Amino acid sequence: MKVRFLIPFLFFIIACQNTDQKQVPDKIQKQAFDYAVVKNDYAEILDAVIAYNSISDEVAKTNKPKTYIHQWFMKDSLYNAYDKDFVPKGLRIQKLLGLVGHSQQDSTGYLNQVRGRDTVCIPLQIKKKYNVAYHKKTETKAQFLSRYTFHLPIMSHDHKKAFVSLDYVCGALCGQGYDFILEKINGKWKVIKRDYTWIS
Repeated sequence: MKVRFLIPFLFFIIACQNTDQKQVPDKIQKQAFDYAVVKNDYAEILDAVIAYNSISDEVAKTNKPKTYIHQWFMKDSLYNAYDKDFVPKGLRIQKLLGLVGHSQQDSTGYLNQVRGRDTVCIPLQIKKKYNVAYHKKTETKAQFLSRYTFHLPIMSHDHKKAFVSLDYVCGALCGQGYDFILEKINGKWKVIKRDYTWIS
């Protein structure tokens, strides 16, 4: 008699577990980072970097522009410096934790901002002010001599600090890279630190 009641009860438990498992992907989808929410911040961050790096005249819209900004952000991967088997090809998460923000929410936020393969375009505000174009040799070789490529800005959980990299390429063996740390002071993004990362 007890077995008759036990079997339906077990089926009920299994059914609940299956329902929970089906709901997990939906929860993960809801946690996907919404880039539209920070597009104004991205535009202000890029503006601050362009002004700080004194390249506004180079990329400003003119009749004969020599330099342009790539229309897509480059998305970096994050890696753990303590993983000895991993060859780094992206950003070290410890660097972000030390420079931008080090809370649990920050570390989760960094991963959410860089995961996925969706394309994030340069904000419209920047496209209106500067030469922003898609890099294709056949289309840009005659018009532009060099290009700037921004990496996707990574922001702290409170949106008061940001990290962004910038690559400048002026030929096969010509160019340099920079890392910038920015802080939102009195409602405006300002560069507080710049490091050179590579030169060719």
